[in-house]
Amino acid sequence: MGKRGGKLSDAGGFSLKYNLPYRFLLWGNTYMGDIGILAQKRLAAIEFHKIVKDASLTCRIFKVSRKTFYKWQNRFDPRNISTLENHSKSPHTKRVSELSFEKEIKIKNLRKMYIRLGKKKLQILYQRRYGEYVSQHHIQKTIEKHNLYFDPIQAKRIRTKKDMGKEVRKIRIHEINPKDYLTEKKMFFICTDTIVLYLPGGMKRYIVTAVDYFQKIAYARVYKNKSSLSAFDFLLRLNMLVDGKIAAILSDNGSEFAKYFEEACKRLKITHIYTRVKTPEDNSRDERFNRTLKEEFMEIDEFFEPSLAEDDLTEANRLLTEWLIFYNYERPHQALDYKTPIEYLTEEKTVLPMYPSITAICIE
Repeated sequence: MGKRGGKLSDAGGFSLKYNLPYRFLLWGNTYMGDIGILAQKRLAAIEFHKIVKDASLTCRIFKVSRKTFYKWQNRFDPRNISTLENHSKSPHTKRVSELSFEKEIKIKNLRKMYIRLGKKKLQILYQRRYGEYVSQHHIQKTIEKHNLYFDPIQAKRIRTKKDMGKEVRKIRIHEINPKDYLTEKKMFFICTDTIVLYLPGGMKRYIVTAVDYFQKIAYARVYKNKSSLSAFDFLLRLNMLVDGKIAAILSDNGSEFAKYFEEACKRLKITHIYTRVKTPEDNSRDERFNRTLKEEFMEIDEFFEPSLAEDDLTEANRLLTEWLIFYNYERPHQALDYKTPIEYLTEEKTVLPMYPSITAICIE
């Protein structure tokens, strides 16, 4: 590589390939200091222009427009090379919302009331209700500010039902403490469920079961169909057996625990509590009793299954009642320190609510 004269003769080694001095080709790795890569490029272009005194050549080599290059020059301060860094592109003056506090509160309340409505519909409702105009932009800004968005997960977890024209929120077992519902007059927190039995010939029978959350006292009854009327009958019988001392009753979201069953809960002043959807562990007490009922009674009693095929279920319920008497009065329970539910109640100095076996059978 030979010596060259002219403007670039004092610029150091010269590259014929790029038509640029080597020291400017290496601008990203040499003397530029602690500034960004773009600022280094701009500084190299400015220094190169000082040597060649030709803006067109500088712009062509560094591949920028003359307007951009002059902007770099005007911005450059030799005492502070960080002026060549990228500046914020946000406007110097920003638009300030003219929405008053009163309007914002009105929009917020309206959105909470109608969480699924869009901006246009809310705008129309706002004008009808308050007699003044509000822009969709202000509605959107209010929604963003207060995070007033519909949450499908929350809505799915909190299911509602219609009750006398009002929406009543279902109480879920994971949200409460069962002990909070017990009083001296109402000492039972009942867990209930339904067992479906499939018989030969496509026949079905249903056993509605119930067990107390704490004392483990249990009751069950066989029905021909799975309806709220059957659950209604079951709850009335159970309430009679415990002398009306049921404080709350826990069930799943099955159709049998609606309509007439709900009506019975209202009449008897019993709080109805629900398990979460597809969450059997929420009703673990009754699920465990169902297992005991199947293993220790249904799979052993040879007369019970034939009695289920009869049109009259009196015999099936008599056999079931006899086993329930054994379960409540004689069978030791590990969870009760191997006492029976009745012994446990007696030691706790609780008034015995269960009727004797003769009365229980007569109720059939």
